[in-house]
Amino acid sequence: MPNAFILSEMTWEDARDALDKAELAIIPTGSFEQHGPHMTFEVDTARAVAFSKMLAEKLYPRVILAPPIAFGVSFHHMKFPGSITLRHETFQAMVYDVVWSLREHGVKQFFIINGHGGNKSSLDVMAVRLRRELDVDIAWSAFTLLASETRKWYARSEMTGHACEGETSQALYLAPHVVKRKRIVRGATKGYPYKLLGKGNSGIVVPYTFDEITDNGALGDATQATEERGKAIVEEALAKTVEFLTDFMDKNRGGSRE
Repeated sequence: MPNAFILSEMTWEDARDALDKAELAIIPTGSFEQHGPHMTFEVDTARAVAFSKMLAEKLYPRVILAPPIAFGVSFHHMKFPGSITLRHETFQAMVYDVVWSLREHGVKQFFIINGHGGNKSSLDVMAVRLRRELDVDIAWSAFTLLASETRKWYARSEMTGHACEGETSQALYLAPHVVKRKRIVRGATKGYPYKLLGKGNSGIVVPYTFDEITDNGALGDATQATEERGKAIVEEALAKTVEFLTDFMDKNRGGSRE
């Protein structure tokens, strides 16, 4: 007996039986973009998938884990060779079609685990649209942000959030194969292009690209990253996500199945 329903590891008969028990589908979303000199293009997707597997194990047999959407909205990284981006409408269409497909198989509750900040605006729009058009209960999370207590001490640099000490720590714990340990370096940052940006919630949004703020594609100081810090971040985020989803599924259970 498996301890998680992972759709990509099933036959259709396995899926039929799992879907008869599962109340909610978890969908990981990521990107295929540069992560400095020391991490591969797979980082965001690999972190989201590994976290989602842990979550599926914690909530078995109430959830089923869908395959990841491994490309995201990454226009801001395209100056770095090898990065691949989707248009917002392409990414949104992929999310919509995955949810629609699983809705056809009877699932009416969904939770998206997002590993890439560039997907945020698309997911905000799609969550509303999917709820209205498909009559599903849906939520999504940038799971790193849930580790608010742990992040207070791991984020030491002025500019963090990409290939930094926090994200590299997570990768060392969740997906060590994406980290080139001998090539870990500090971010070659140049600062934000305008005053007030990057200083908390300034209330101003500017669509800058990563080559404008870092020469090597990284922020922060990944030389401070450790697997132990990554584990602490993940464990705090995981505990909060389990608490939320248990409540989410319990309160939506009455309308979760056809």
